[in-house]
Amino acid sequence: MGRHYHARGQIKQAEACYRQVLALEQDNFDALHLLGVVAFQTGHFEEAIKLIKRALRGNAQDPSMFVNLGLAYRRTNDDEKATAAYETALSIDPDFWDALYNLGKLHLDAYKFEQAIPLYERCIALRPAETDAHNNLGNAYKFKGEGDKAVAAYEQALRLSPNFAQAYGNIAAVFLDRGWHNAALAVMDKAVAIVPQPGELRFKRALMALRCGQLETGWTDYDSRFVAETERIPSWSAPPPFWSGEDLAGKSIVVRTEQGLGDEVLYSSMLPEVIARAGRCILECSPRMVPVFARTFPGAEVLRYKVQGVSVEPLEGVDYQISIGSLGKFFRRRFDQFPRHEGYIKADPERTEQLRARYQRMAPGNKVVGLSWRSKNERLGGLKSSDLAAWRPILTVPGVTFVNLQYGDCAEELAAVKAEYGVDVIQDDDVNALKSVDDFFAQVAAMDLVISTSNTTVHAAGSLNIPAWVMLVTGPGTLWYWFLDRTNSPWYPSLRLFRQPRENNGRDTPWWTEVVDLVGEQLRVWMGLPPGASI
Repeated sequence: MGRHYHARGQIKQAEACYRQVLALEQDNFDALHLLGVVAFQTGHFEEAIKLIKRALRGNAQDPSMFVNLGLAYRRTNDDEKATAAYETALSIDPDFWDALYNLGKLHLDAYKFEQAIPLYERCIALRPAETDAHNNLGNAYKFKGEGDKAVAAYEQALRLSPNFAQAYGNIAAVFLDRGWHNAALAVMDKAVAIVPQPGELRFKRALMALRCGQLETGWTDYDSRFVAETERIPSWSAPPPFWSGEDLAGKSIVVRTEQGLGDEVLYSSMLPEVIARAGRCILECSPRMVPVFARTFPGAEVLRYKVQGVSVEPLEGVDYQISIGSLGKFFRRRFDQFPRHEGYIKADPERTEQLRARYQRMAPGNKVVGLSWRSKNERLGGLKSSDLAAWRPILTVPGVTFVNLQYGDCAEELAAVKAEYGVDVIQDDDVNALKSVDDFFAQVAAMDLVISTSNTTVHAAGSLNIPAWVMLVTGPGTLWYWFLDRTNSPWYPSLRLFRQPRENNGRDTPWWTEVVDLVGEQLRVWMGLPPGASI
């Protein structure tokens, strides 16, 4: 009876039946397993894990139990145990479709495309009509840089399901990565026509338009990020009403930051325009940015929030509210609205001078160049990170004191560079970006130049107007705010963009190979050295 209720979506009735069975037979593995499924469906993932593990004591040969255990582990962010559960299911039945599919999805989400592809190919061999398997196979090929194979997989999904909007959206992404901008937008319009309501596809359409420089169009749909499943960006409830461009003279407004640290920094470039218009501006931001923003924006009241999406204090008496990323539709609708600033973030001047003097004492007369090579972005970080050991053309330029600006534990990588090239990259243990963002901004401000992949470091440098060279992957991993084919940034006048050649996207060599060579040559030019000079 419990299964009957479960199949009809009557979860409470199903749960009651399973508990009745367990009251009579406390170790009934079938009831334990199904009660674990109920716990999973109602968001109680830890409870689901406990129940399914109890069920497995009575029946450790049911692959479906291991798959459901893996799904629960994934929802608790324990991908290692999820992998083990899926692999155990496959050891019982190598053709168990759900295990193949979910293990493939786990590898895909972890950017392990080589492992994901054969799993999805096996899924398709077993069930050729499963459109999601074709779509995910296409995603694996897309992120691997094999656009032709990706499009072929998406087209097969569309042959099976002609109104599969997600496949159209993914084809559009491949076209955009290839530089076929108008075709990409046209195909994305097809996807949005199928699913017109705000959500994942409209948000992707917004990002695509923004990346192509169609700012007015892109900002219009950018608020779809709040209902896009993959973004998980919290929104706030009204009142107060959300600002829609009304006159702010004599009015109060609360502006809330969102997303990661780099996004807080990027969008804060629009805050001066709000402060200048409003009678009172309240800025709610992450705790780590409070000292930086308080110094930078004395005309605003800077408050820390504990959790994004939760108000700091009651908002009685406040006229309007807005999320900081939504300011673009009012202040950045055209490229001529981007100001040529000389740095809008203010670092601690005393701390900056202290750090600069320290680095200059280590090698008097040298230029001080900060390095950063990884991104911690949850979804795209692996695609736009590089290997410091491959930076030989940069690291071997003479007359430079290199400083590590990469957050996290870099001891092994720095030791490897020392062993291979004899280059000491300064690791300043007095600065910990993960503990004090204020110290980090002061450290970046102490540089003559920053060289980095696309991560928080370049946002810090650009906001401080410190010269920075940014190494960008072409294709998946390129964020919209670097736009297309530009060598400069309208957000940050001090930045210079070095892009992976489009024709090399998808090759077996790492994306940064040609970029590092080019940056190394340009660093020699910057230092006034003849081509090829090295230590």
